[in-house]
Amino acid sequence: MKLPPSPSYVTGLAVYGIALLVLRYGPFYSDFLGEAAQRLLLYLYVVYAIGGVWYYRKARPSSQPLILVQGILQKCCGEKLLPAERTAILFFLVKFFFLPLMVSFLFGHITELYRMFTEQDLSWYPLLLTSLFLLDTLIFAVGYSVESARLGNTIRSVEPTFFGWAVALICYPPFNIFVGQYVPWGANDYVLFGSATTIIRIILISLLVIYISASAALGFKASNLTNRGIVRRFPYSIIRHPAYISKNLIWWITLLPVINVKLALGLLFWTIIYFFRAATEERHLKADPEYREYCQKVKYKFIPGVY
Repeated sequence: MKLPPSPSYVTGLAVYGIALLVLRYGPFYSDFLGEAAQRLLLYLYVVYAIGGVWYYRKARPSSQPLILVQGILQKCCGEKLLPAERTAILFFLVKFFFLPLMVSFLFGHITELYRMFTEQDLSWYPLLLTSLFLLDTLIFAVGYSVESARLGNTIRSVEPTFFGWAVALICYPPFNIFVGQYVPWGANDYVLFGSATTIIRIILISLLVIYISASAALGFKASNLTNRGIVRRFPYSIIRHPAYISKNLIWWITLLPVINVKLALGLLFWTIIYFFRAATEERHLKADPEYREYCQKVKYKFIPGVY
């Protein structure tokens, strides 16, 4: 007997379809996302639509979209959200905000690499810089796109506090664009250091490799504001926040040739933001006994043997 369409599949089509329409025609994203990024998001939806027919033919679990819709209906009826419903709603918001950004950044890096090769502008530093950033955004784009028990990246929990969300979202468009109107920014990946430029750029690339290795260690679990399982691989085997410290070191180093009080205070603002990002992430993740065990083994947050 032929089974009726799975409620999980149908609600997934509806929820992701509505999200796609908002990204296509809604404010900010309709201007921010280029045509290539919009097309890729549409392709992802088509893949879900086709692949879901096969996946939900036999496996008929409750999907995140179905739990999300159930939670919304619960809330509309004045009933209290169940933990799973709250998590599904928050994760949808995470995915809705971050996936389009990662796709847009990804195509930006692809476009820049294409320009480099077509114009034969293959200087080692810009080529490595762009390639590493492309790899980082690709990892996160995949992480936001796919969730599966087989991949070990199902959602355990999502950051529950407004402050935790605020310090994460402020680091991304459109919020960082708005803040940038008031907080000066002087860091520049392509700044020159005179005769020491080559040496400093090797240091910068080395720090960026640490940053990307953190993303690679997360793999399919890569996403902001979520707990999708605790990662212990390098560089997380050395410190608990390798991406944040390496990113901030890159910024401070590239600020040095042009530094003044105003620019230093501006970058200090963002360093504090990242400190609070680490603090809120730890508060969130420490609800997981596995993360508390991890903290016992990896004691240092930012600098091995120091802090």
